[in-house]
Amino acid sequence: MFFYFKKKNKKIFLFFINIFLSAVIIFLLFSAVSCKTADNNGNENTDGENLTVGCDATYPPFESMEDGDIVGFDIDIIREIAERMGREIEIESIKWDNTYEFPEDMDLDMIISAIPILEEKESLVDFSDPYFVMEYMLITLSGIDIKIKEDLEGKEIGILNSEESYLDENYLLNYRIEGYDDMATMFEDLRNENISGILISLPIGTNLMTENEGIYSILEIIESNKEFVIVLKEGSDLKEEVNRVIEEIMQDGTYDEIYGRWFDYNI
Repeated sequence: MFFYFKKKNKKIFLFFINIFLSAVIIFLLFSAVSCKTADNNGNENTDGENLTVGCDATYPPFESMEDGDIVGFDIDIIREIAERMGREIEIESIKWDNTYEFPEDMDLDMIISAIPILEEKESLVDFSDPYFVMEYMLITLSGIDIKIKEDLEGKEIGILNSEESYLDENYLLNYRIEGYDDMATMFEDLRNENISGILISLPIGTNLMTENEGIYSILEIIESNKEFVIVLKEGSDLKEEVNRVIEEIMQDGTYDEIYGRWFDYNI
């Protein structure tokens, strides 16, 4: 009788051991499948994967084509971000517009292309923290009586109508503002001295000074409320890490180094 119960208990014990081992195997297999699915969706375990970044290379010095490659301030910024994330990067040329929609025929992780943050688009995409605040140059003709910014107070200065809202209203009260719909007419009026100065965005002003050395003088550089961000897909797990790196490069001097490569000017 004793032998019978002992043998029976042994069978019961082995039965439960088999059930336990089977459950463990099923759990491990399920975990492996879940992790793989998460990787394919870009939600987890993304270290070491490529970053595919879209860019509309038509806005120097932020991005432009040079000898078949996309170069510019934005490109140096996003390459630094990718490197610190431990990622290889692929830059894809795209056409960007104000719809803030990712191209359907391309599998992009993010887009960097001098894109201003718009609150009304936050329901469509995610925005990184700002990596650039647009600055404006106060410019006048060289060789005239205006030597410092105070000499322009109360005088007429030109600005594009599309950009006036980005500048502080109290600052603009120092001048008589003439709004323009196109840049060519504004610069023509400056050259003909119909206006005494212009306020122009930093990228355009930088190119202008390079191409017209000695013709214009910079009186002041001012910040605006126009901020550029990296655009990510809604709910992207990359946002937190991108923001961390943006803060890091701004604090350790890397951002200033990159900035100096592309926005070189003297007052």
